[in-house]
Amino acid sequence: MTSIPLLTDKPVPVIGVGAMPLSNQRADGDPMPTEDAVAVLHHAFDLGMTLVDTADIYAPDGHRVGHNERVVGEAVRTWPGGRDNLVVVTKIGIVRTPGHDGDTWSRDGSRDHLLRAAEASVERLGFVPDVICNHRVNRTQQPYADTVRGMLAVREAGFAPAIGIGNVHLDEAEIAWEVSEGTIAAVENERSPRFRGDTDVLEWAVRHGVAYFAWSPFGGGRDAAELPTRYPAFAEVAAEQTESTGAPVTAHEVALAWLSAYGPPVVPIPAFTRFPTADSAARAAHLTLTTDQLARLEASPSMETSLFPD
Repeated sequence: MTSIPLLTDKPVPVIGVGAMPLSNQRADGDPMPTEDAVAVLHHAFDLGMTLVDTADIYAPDGHRVGHNERVVGEAVRTWPGGRDNLVVVTKIGIVRTPGHDGDTWSRDGSRDHLLRAAEASVERLGFVPDVICNHRVNRTQQPYADTVRGMLAVREAGFAPAIGIGNVHLDEAEIAWEVSEGTIAAVENERSPRFRGDTDVLEWAVRHGVAYFAWSPFGGGRDAAELPTRYPAFAEVAAEQTESTGAPVTAHEVALAWLSAYGPPVVPIPAFTRFPTADSAARAAHLTLTTDQLARLEASPSMETSLFPD
């Protein structure tokens, strides 16, 4: 656990939980049963991963927008450890509209939309989250300063005690910091062995004590499944750690420990749907990499392509 004062006065775990796949559509068209999803989250909370990240648009399809927030809300309300021991983050600002030929996606950073979306998130969760972030920047229609002012209105309306930004470039992070008078609590950007872009935003967050939620820390899709072979430096360090500790260490655990080593504000948010993968993520919180190992991982090749480019 660590302290991130701008984010919350609660202890913040070294590793958090990304809840999105708990709402992913399966082959039968439905997500995993709610009771199973809640059980996975409870298991993660029991292991000490007491920060959970969701969003209003995480759902099996556009007709079921808000599904993930409802699942997270149920898990939080029913966890024996209590709401006060959990940090809940949700995100707003992406619009997902169902249609005959699939969903359409857009972005709306207007004050009116952000206030409506925040109110809906609180209703679905069943409580006020600790943090609401603007999910993605609308770079084509709205000045980002206006979006930040909209997020400040969300906070002032009482929909969350802290606000954050997401998927931003450095100039946008600096605009948010200036407009908010230094009260931005979090930034959620992509970071993994595959994608190591926007390092200046990560450094900005660490410098200002802003929580940095690293999403898709394994690279997503086949990159996540094939991490040890696609990024062999992480597998090599895992083998070294296994030899030195006498306990099995995986390349995925090394990836999480590498991200955490950037500094206390950096919280990777791996996603999982099974108990064993939650167990592995929890073990990474106790893994210490050497200075030499960190340097080799940092210098190793990456693809530098975002999962969701702007």
